[in-house]
Amino acid sequence: MDNLDNAKHDHQKNKSDIVNLVKQMFAQDKWGDEEYRAALEELVKKDEELVAEVTRIIKERHG
Repeated sequence: MDNLDNAKHDHQKNKSDIVNLVKQMFAQDKWGDEEYRAALEELVKKDEELVAEVTRIIKERHG
């Protein structure tokens, strides 16, 4: 895999982690719980960074 494939794979995995955490929050009736909120914020921040990385790689290839 090249860098773009790796970045896309990491982004997809992170999205899956976000969905699973949200499902877990609802299943345990923990929506709004501080521990889960912090974990979710961390995953969202990581996702933003991964999207930026994918975008950067694509721009480098086409720019």
